[in-house]
Amino acid sequence: MPWQFVKYVRRPFQQLFFGMKHLLEESKLLYDKIQGQDPKRPDKFDNNLWVREKIYSKSCFLTGIAAIEGFANFILSDFAVRGKDSLVSLLDKSQKSQKIERWPLVEKIYFLPSLCNKRLTPPAFYFKRNSKAFMIFMELAEIRNNILHASPEPRLALIKLQKSGFHEEYDDFEENFWPYSRIFKDYSAFNHTAAKVAYDNIIWIRDSLIKFIDRLDKKYLLDENYTLISKRYSEEEFSKEELIDDFKKYITQS
Repeated sequence: MPWQFVKYVRRPFQQLFFGMKHLLEESKLLYDKIQGQDPKRPDKFDNNLWVREKIYSKSCFLTGIAAIEGFANFILSDFAVRGKDSLVSLLDKSQKSQKIERWPLVEKIYFLPSLCNKRLTPPAFYFKRNSKAFMIFMELAEIRNNILHASPEPRLALIKLQKSGFHEEYDDFEENFWPYSRIFKDYSAFNHTAAKVAYDNIIWIRDSLIKFIDRLDKKYLLDENYTLISKRYSEEEFSKEELIDDFKKYITQS
């Protein structure tokens, strides 16, 4: 079999989307075990289960956000048909001064179809900012920032004191939840239910981009990205060691 030099660009978002799904499944297994504990015996609760479920749930969410941001950056690089100059009347001062890659995630996602679809003439958009689904995505971006850059923030709770020391706590006040995603603002309690909301929304964003951008399809989530940069070299004439040691000699294009 012949040898041939290639250049490749890995697409990390591919593994991240699979990782998000795996972490969600693991968090569900732990969540079900937690729900199976006797609520009348809080002294018997397995705290290790609770901690592990929260770790898997937050990891699922953060992996998913990393996946969709990487996906957006690769789409921009591979499929853009126009630059931000075509959107100048729609951009704020910060967006005008920054490269698109540096825009906040929500703005990048919102404008991607306009930047990458020849059939779409700005200002025209596929995503609707005031739709519930997109509002949830906006909340997820804010939640990601709040988790990664955590700062003290008090939450309201009502506690019923018990002699046993295992006090009942009520914190289901409206102000403790994000209005659209209904995710609890105390992120130490970010669990499988919240991760599932995030997972479903991130998949909706991903699949919407695939639908909205002409040349993009689901093969992009699986394919490797190789570019041939040399002619073929016979295995009989060239050893692997020879080609590696003097590779610049055999590469015909940069």
